[in-house]
Amino acid sequence: MNLVIKRTLLLFFVSSFCILYAQDSCTDFTIQTNAESAGLFIDDKFIGMGNEFQIELEPGVHSIQIFEDLKKWNTEIITDTIKIEYSKEIFLTYNFNDRSLLNTSPQDVTVFEKDSLVGFTPLLLNEGFKELKLEKPDYKSLYITEEQISRGEIPELLFTGQPPKQQFYGSTLFTILIGTAIALGATTAYYKLEADDKFEEYKRTGNPELVDEVDNYDLISAATLIAFEVNIGLFIYFFLAE
Repeated sequence: MNLVIKRTLLLFFVSSFCILYAQDSCTDFTIQTNAESAGLFIDDKFIGMGNEFQIELEPGVHSIQIFEDLKKWNTEIITDTIKIEYSKEIFLTYNFNDRSLLNTSPQDVTVFEKDSLVGFTPLLLNEGFKELKLEKPDYKSLYITEEQISRGEIPELLFTGQPPKQQFYGSTLFTILIGTAIALGATTAYYKLEADDKFEEYKRTGNPELVDEVDNYDLISAATLIAFEVNIGLFIYFFLAE
């Protein structure tokens, strides 16, 4: 019985020692950043969001990723790798660059710093440049300074190319041809139906005056039909000519 108790006590002390050693081997790790809503990942595991993080890490090599703001498009990312060999307190600070949004009118403008391509607007820019050149085909080149961008100015490039030709389907002529085609088509159908009705009435009654009415309705129907066909011909011509 004494041997069993001794073994039990020995197992208890060994287990307690291992637990205490495992706890002592972890490192208190503090990360601070100048971004208020930074997102922290360690070893591809999401830790949380904020500007200060306090965690414990075991000895070994760990990868760190800090996103300036997970809700922002094209957010800045800081990556790092740290190696922890023994238990000690570690304090690290990661600061993101101050950046400004460059937007232009029109957008998709090519941005150069001297002879180097920076990107296309809208564009997030790190501070530290003096002057940028903005270029876009059919527009006059423009220079802008860091101070202007930081004030939130939206530079407007002067258009120097030829104005785009108006598309036929968006023109006033297109609207007129469509409207007259509908009107002429409806008029043709109406007078044709009237002529048919009068002719049927003539066959029932034999009234000779109805013959003149039938001829008049047929004449109007034929005239509007010709106008309708001319209208459709013009529509097809302008559509194909474009």
